[in-house]
Amino acid sequence: MKFCVLAKISKRSISFWYQSDRNAYAPLSITESNEVPLYFYVNGNDFIFGTAARDRFNRHDPNAYGNYFEIIKDPGKHFSIYGNKKPVKQLFYYGVEQYLSHFLNTVLYKTDSIESYRQHFPLRFLFDTDIEDQEKSLIEHLFKEAGYFNLDRIDFNKALFGVLTQKAVLPKGKSVLWLSSVDDVLYLKLYKDVLAEAIGSFKLEGQGADPRVKILADMIVEYIIVQNSYLSIDKDAEIAALLPFCVRVLENISPIIKGDAELIDGNKYWFKVNERNLNDRLQYYSNDGMIYSAIDDLLKSAGLIAQEVIILLGTEEISTSYFSGKLLRKYPYVLAVKAADAGDAMKAVFAEIASSNYTVKSKPPVAAPVLAAPAVTPPVVTASPPVLARPALPTPKTPPPLPPKREQPVSQPQVNIPKLPEPKPAIPTKVNAVKLPPLPPKK
Repeated sequence: MKFCVLAKISKRSISFWYQSDRNAYAPLSITESNEVPLYFYVNGNDFIFGTAARDRFNRHDPNAYGNYFEIIKDPGKHFSIYGNKKPVKQLFYYGVEQYLSHFLNTVLYKTDSIESYRQHFPLRFLFDTDIEDQEKSLIEHLFKEAGYFNLDRIDFNKALFGVLTQKAVLPKGKSVLWLSSVDDVLYLKLYKDVLAEAIGSFKLEGQGADPRVKILADMIVEYIIVQNSYLSIDKDAEIAALLPFCVRVLENISPIIKGDAELIDGNKYWFKVNERNLNDRLQYYSNDGMIYSAIDDLLKSAGLIAQEVIILLGTEEISTSYFSGKLLRKYPYVLAVKAADAGDAMKAVFAEIASSNYTVKSKPPVAAPVLAAPAVTPPVVTASPPVLARPALPTPKTPPPLPPKREQPVSQPQVNIPKLPEPKPAIPTKVNAVKLPPLPPKK
């Protein structure tokens, strides 16, 4: 059976996709969405990952954890589960494995526990732009410690550039400046060409959205605060979290913009904003120069000019006509990545994974060979292979009584050959003696 699970990780959330056999890739969801906020709740043997844990965290439950990539910086911070004390960094591992177990049970219909699949389970990580290199290494190390050895990173940009090149959207030989945003931070990454590694990068705080999107988010938060004076919230964090919502609102704008906006605490609040007030504020926005300077500095450091570079807008917060129009005033080639292109890039990612050898066999009746090291398992599956190599003689259990049979040594002159395979049922015993990989955290 062939299958794979892909996890896209950002500092705020993690999203899951999977592919099995020749089926198209699909979202992996336990409840209503395959995107899970990075919150955890642990109390005794109870472990909750996602929205319910976020609710407890916002109620200041001492057993709930948020801000994962901040709290792991404290090596002395721990949690307890199943009576064992664990470093807080392992919260992420427990949360992800909950989804992997769900995949085995509900997609593959396996009744086996995840323990017997860890060693060969095809797990791929797609790290979002806001995850730093040391954080990527920490995540990978967590799973290797737990016995996951079939791991790899996915380079989504490489797959996307390949798709856009095939569609003749990106001409070969052109340099590419990739712009993306996460939580109102604008990330810039420069590639010499579509086949090369990045040669420069930069990030701008507070510039990760079309100005209209950010202004609308600001106005929504202001309205909610005025109408709900009892709320104590981090305004900047709420604005950053509302950016994707505001992108969708502006796609069908009306003179009076109203609806329900969901804040970080998971609760929805009604708002009403006048479009005319939004446009009035937009007149006073004057931060375009910051983005121009960042782009110019990157191109200059690489010895490139604007005519040699295509600017790609990779996330919905900046893939708007207003934002691209601002850039087109100064740079000749600006393109927004379409949803269909991003979908085709994901297909290409899974196609590449499928082309590699990630076949995973179902759990055999005997557990020991499954846990054995990969180099030893293939040649010794059961105790019978030596018998299969035996020449086609009459079986020793029913020796022929007729004398003429004993006088025909033409095909096999030595009758003592059958003695060779029989003394070695001890071969499987050697398999059990193989040193097992490090034990994963107990559950």
